[in-house]
Amino acid sequence: MDMDKYKIRNWAKEDFPALAKYLNNKKIWDNCRDSLPYPYSENDAQQFIQFVSNQNEQNNYCVEVNQEAAGNISFARGIDVERYNAELGYWLAEPYWGKGIMTQMLVLAISSYFSHTDVIRIYANVYAGNISSMRVLEKIGFRKCGIHCNAYFKNGNFLDCHYYELLRTDFRI
Repeated sequence: MDMDKYKIRNWAKEDFPALAKYLNNKKIWDNCRDSLPYPYSENDAQQFIQFVSNQNEQNNYCVEVNQEAAGNISFARGIDVERYNAELGYWLAEPYWGKGIMTQMLVLAISSYFSHTDVIRIYANVYAGNISSMRVLEKIGFRKCGIHCNAYFKNGNFLDCHYYELLRTDFRI
């Protein structure tokens, strides 16, 4: 893999056409929360980029492939007693699936996030059937903690959720 072609960076206002192009994909939406709009428009992309530009803490990373925005990695910080935890979410444009890109970009994003926050634990929820996403997490050191049965309701069906965690002390670059 030519790492010069891939990187993580901040989102820029110029990214909205690529974001709208790639995220307007039902295959991606099927593995995300319903709060993600679908169909995904250029207006949705502009609103997202405006939102992340105004955040105090760096917790959204644009995945750039071949000089184009092609994915996102996000960390949603917990509150109250879960304030040292963050939920990981990510997606990658379909043309780049299965090439090992997200595995490498997650290592970079997690390293960056741990370096500038006091978060000690990152967790991720993966819908049953999304085997590729489970493999990505396992490759970078996430541990499956369990399966939450019928935890999500998506596309008119109840889905099991595979729950993964990574402790800062266990993260190896």
